[in-house]
Amino acid sequence: MNWSTIWELIKINILYSNPQSLANLKKRQEKHPKENFKAYKSMMRQQALMIAMFLVIYLFMFIGVDFSHYPGLFSFDVAMFFIMSTLTDFSSLYTIFYESNDLKLYIHLPVTSEELYIAKIVSSLGMGAVFLMPLISLLLIAYWQLLGNPLSILVAIVLFLVLLVSSMVLAIYINAWVGKIIVRSRKRKLISTIMMFVSTFGAFVLIFAINISNNKRTMTDGVFTDYPTIPYFKGFYDVIQAPFSTAALLNFWLPLLLVLAMVYGIVTKVMPTYYREAFYISNENKAKQTKKPVNRPHQNQSLAQLLRKHHLLTLQNATLLTQTYLMPLMYVMLFIGPSLSRGTGFFKHISPDYFGVALLFGVSLGIMCATPTSFIGVGISLEKDNFTFIKSLPIMLKKFLLDKFYLLVGLQLIVPMVIYLVLGLFVLHLHPLLTIAFCLGYALSLIVQGEFMYRRDYRLLDLKWQDMTQLFTRGNGQWLTMGLIFGNLIVTGAVGFGAVIIANIIQQPLLISILLSCLTLMVLGLAHLWIQKTFWKSLEKL
Repeated sequence: MNWSTIWELIKINILYSNPQSLANLKKRQEKHPKENFKAYKSMMRQQALMIAMFLVIYLFMFIGVDFSHYPGLFSFDVAMFFIMSTLTDFSSLYTIFYESNDLKLYIHLPVTSEELYIAKIVSSLGMGAVFLMPLISLLLIAYWQLLGNPLSILVAIVLFLVLLVSSMVLAIYINAWVGKIIVRSRKRKLISTIMMFVSTFGAFVLIFAINISNNKRTMTDGVFTDYPTIPYFKGFYDVIQAPFSTAALLNFWLPLLLVLAMVYGIVTKVMPTYYREAFYISNENKAKQTKKPVNRPHQNQSLAQLLRKHHLLTLQNATLLTQTYLMPLMYVMLFIGPSLSRGTGFFKHISPDYFGVALLFGVSLGIMCATPTSFIGVGISLEKDNFTFIKSLPIMLKKFLLDKFYLLVGLQLIVPMVIYLVLGLFVLHLHPLLTIAFCLGYALSLIVQGEFMYRRDYRLLDLKWQDMTQLFTRGNGQWLTMGLIFGNLIVTGAVGFGAVIIANIIQQPLLISILLSCLTLMVLGLAHLWIQKTFWKSLEKL
């Protein structure tokens, strides 16, 4: 095994571990072509900075807890960060192994399957270690509290390495299993998109669970309440407190033997067959598919049905799905998360007379979600060269763009709307009028703001993009997104807070809500009429 070859492969494959960072580095290189820097070093510095930041932040979060009295809390924190790290590892591994499309470049070079496999695994370590790094802080603090001597530092480092290897081994097996399914499937892109979206969504849910748990740790008397211990993860507590106990045997030593057996399986079974599984079998399946008679069920479909199917196919991108569906949920969770940790009693007592404020907050959220990084913001550019072909067809361009806009808006609305209705009615127990007003404001503002983003996409049309982040960042899209978010928070926060104060002063919340609703709807209506005149009508000339 040639380690110099492995190092060169690591430098190449680390660029695939985070496509968004790579796109930013390419953009920086375009702006400063004479600047001498290496992309892989910049990527490694970014990952090292993130690791250091997570290490310091969670050090201060854990330092105030005496884990020697709370094994359940210890096992909960270890489990959450372990699962997040495994999901991130899997996402990074999958991108490097199956999305880089670089196997055909190595297949004729003097590079063995084992060398390439090791290089790809090491290249993904940086992304996975980011979420696992807080466990160093946790283990150092907890083991010092349990042992009370410098030996705890060495033990913490060793057991952290055990967690790191365990997380990586589990992610490798998941990646290999998913990879076998994908290379044999004709719907590779769809499966890939779903898996990447689920892993990202799962990591977000776990982060939210950690934040909620941190707020729930105190009881009425200011005393921490412990959690039930979680099997396997409590083993990292048992092995310090009683290393030869039955609990330590079941939760630490036996799982450790299982991890070692899995490592042996990776070395002897998975690594040597990587080329065959990922390259040769994939090509064999493609050859079989081309030999099969082609079914043409679309012959009985209308043009509108074919176009809808075509539009749906252009949306199969995990990054785009995450930005479109995860951000609306994240914003709401960030706003109501602290209140949820203390119960939902506060929301039950909000009067329905404040429906105008609920409508305003829904409008604000809709504007924040209709950004350059959503379906609506990149929908036309997703067509790539198909857009030029469609313009040559005997169909009205305006109708094509309108139909696509309606479909994108519907897809972008339906999932968040269902979540908000369930959250408002059954979790927060808000009055139905408040929930409906919030959802109505969200829907109307997303449609109107979506028209502006759709027009922006048409004006900044890019049909030659290679990575989704290129569409997100064109025309200073990241700054526009930031401006929409913070601008809305400032304006709607001030208006909503002012409306509540005035309503309480004059004791007329219903009147204030009616006036606020009329003003909000009037602004949205005028914005829609303006975009109708300046954009939609201009398409009739094409």
